[in-house]
Amino acid sequence: MLTDGIYRHTYTATASDITPLYRLTPNAMLMYFQDSFARLMTIHHVAAFDIVKQRRMWVVTEVQIDVMPTVTYWSEDFTVEIWVSELTPLRIYCDFRIVRKDRSLSGHLQGENAQLIASGTSQWNILHLDTRRLESTDFLARHLTVVPRLTTAGHKKVRLPQTLAADIQTEHRVTPLDLDFNLHVSNRSYVSIALLTMPDHILATQTLTSLVVHWLHETYLGDTLTCCMAQTDDGRCLHTLTNERGTVVCQLMSRWQPLPETPEVSEVLNRDL
Repeated sequence: MLTDGIYRHTYTATASDITPLYRLTPNAMLMYFQDSFARLMTIHHVAAFDIVKQRRMWVVTEVQIDVMPTVTYWSEDFTVEIWVSELTPLRIYCDFRIVRKDRSLSGHLQGENAQLIASGTSQWNILHLDTRRLESTDFLARHLTVVPRLTTAGHKKVRLPQTLAADIQTEHRVTPLDLDFNLHVSNRSYVSIALLTMPDHILATQTLTSLVVHWLHETYLGDTLTCCMAQTDDGRCLHTLTNERGTVVCQLMSRWQPLPETPEVSEVLNRDL
């Protein structure tokens, strides 16, 4: 549904979308956000399959997500709200929110954002397939509605720290399961690969509170990625993925906090469907 430039689509959580602590996984948040972005662009006739006719393609280069400690159970509905918040000569910024049930921007959240699952912003560019250069966004102005008043965060680029000495280092050889339909590593796969460097005891007892991702270079089947995780002085985790040529292809910054309490499984089993 598109209203006043804001697109809303409701999804149903599946078992694979949820962590053992009953939170949406980072992969799920990215998947549903990107799916909603594609649906919004389809409505405006500038989806990937529309602009490829002009030898153009969409490229997402950055996303910032603030994650709330909101439980999400299997089979529960949640809504993604997405809108274009800024259009510059070379960049498109889309902000988004993920909310439980039918709560939306047009209503009022109760209990200090109790129903808010996540919110954030993203940066996109248009790439010319032949020249591999960024294209002007001028042609999008007549298609897209900009809703600047609802910006959830500033659009100043988040500068990540220089690569730090690694606390954990692993290697990952790209498999067919990591690829998207363009035959290079998908955006979500980079995040999943990077977060494999998180220690098990943190994943079991803490919840993700924020994530910044910079996608920098493409990676292909058979490439080997060196994955390093280093903790900063303020407790954040810097994840750096480097290819065999020493080029950083993706960087993430994640922040975690201890869970006050893990929901009982009976809350899931007794929930009305």
